[in-house]
Amino acid sequence: MLGRIKNWTAKFLSYVGRLQLSKSVLLSIQSFWSQIFPLPKKIRQGIETICKRFLWTGETETKAKALVAWRQLCWPKSAGGLNITYMVIWNRAALIKKLWNLNKKKDRLWIQWIHTYCIKQQVIWKMKAKQASWLVQNILGAGKNLTEVNIAIEEVLSMKEYSIRLIYNKLRGDLPKVEWMRLLCNNWSSPKWRFILYLAILERLYTRDRVLGWGIAISSACSLCEKVEESHEHLFFQCKYSTSIWSKLLQWVGIQRNVQGWDAEK
Repeated sequence: MLGRIKNWTAKFLSYVGRLQLSKSVLLSIQSFWSQIFPLPKKIRQGIETICKRFLWTGETETKAKALVAWRQLCWPKSAGGLNITYMVIWNRAALIKKLWNLNKKKDRLWIQWIHTYCIKQQVIWKMKAKQASWLVQNILGAGKNLTEVNIAIEEVLSMKEYSIRLIYNKLRGDLPKVEWMRLLCNNWSSPKWRFILYLAILERLYTRDRVLGWGIAISSACSLCEKVEESHEHLFFQCKYSTSIWSKLLQWVGIQRNVQGWDAEK
């Protein structure tokens, strides 16, 4: 993953460009290896750190404030996220597939070995192989990930075909939907602009009131009117410059009303 990032000219990429590379390349690498064997917690944390730093800085060593929490970015779009694969839950779903293989694919050599020396005709999801290796213990204990979210282990292990994506969605659960996501999903603008709109809706842009809160000494005046303290509410709707633009846009599309505040408009 680090080798891939070093070959990319990330300095010329926008947030959404780095996001697409993270989803299609970096997380695909961990998705592949997680289907082969369980990834230790330290490895998963390292992968997440690499992806976060690359998204917000374009590098892997530079630390910077994350504009949006990584867990929130992994939520589905309907819940206010960007549908990035959350590797913690994905690895659990991939591990459960190994448990499913133990129950269904008994013709494979490694499964026959585990059945002969570890399981010994016991119920797979109820046994504890204390003498087995770390890898085998993780596979046999994967059923607890299902019971934690009230999913019947027997039902999953009896499936004819196992889908990691299906179990991943079940483990993630249902999240409350947000109304403002339709502004992004039904938006024909460029991906770069939609990502900036996403940050603006969450009030995560580098407005001067936020930068001052981090202890950086700059002027708090709005960069447009230079009179009032700059904030998301003021910058987009309360500033005289922004209000005049919104008024002309409303007249252009034939809407006869005054410009409202941030919460009302979104």
